[in-house]
Amino acid sequence: MPALAPKIILGRVVGAHGIRGELKVWAEAEGAETFLQIGEVELAGRGYQVAGARPHKRYLLLSLAGICSRNQAEALIGQEVWGAAELLPPLPEGEYYWDEILGLAVYRMDTGAYLGRVTEIIPTAAHDVYVVREGDREYLIPARVEVIQEICLEQGWMNIDPNVGVLETRAV
Repeated sequence: MPALAPKIILGRVVGAHGIRGELKVWAEAEGAETFLQIGEVELAGRGYQVAGARPHKRYLLLSLAGICSRNQAEALIGQEVWGAAELLPPLPEGEYYWDEILGLAVYRMDTGAYLGRVTEIIPTAAHDVYVVREGDREYLIPARVEVIQEICLEQGWMNIDPNVGVLETRAV
């Protein structure tokens, strides 16, 4: 993977699985197929060939060439897994990679008021939840078509309907 190629985060290593060096990954990319299609990932500034990927409970088990033992896998716990953005498969219209959503400015559709920027995405069983922060305000916004009215990646914003399931909290 060229050093200057735009990269996108695919997940984070949360553990080791077994004794042969498989990594347990909390995946932000959809499915093992994405990792297999990309073919090469980067962890801790080093490139690795993807030798295998398979789902396991709520995680993904990732095998990388050169990581052959549990000790090697454990040394990578906490590392982010990155992949070349141009190798990601295109998504259907209306679906986005997390990296595209993070940092977007969020506005109320009804008043145009600025709420903040998407700083975090929380995956849930039903749908993702966007965490939007500005100053001491924090909003939890369900990533549902009823709430997310419009997204413009080119200009870096999204419009939401704040009357459908949006929760305002205090930022910590």
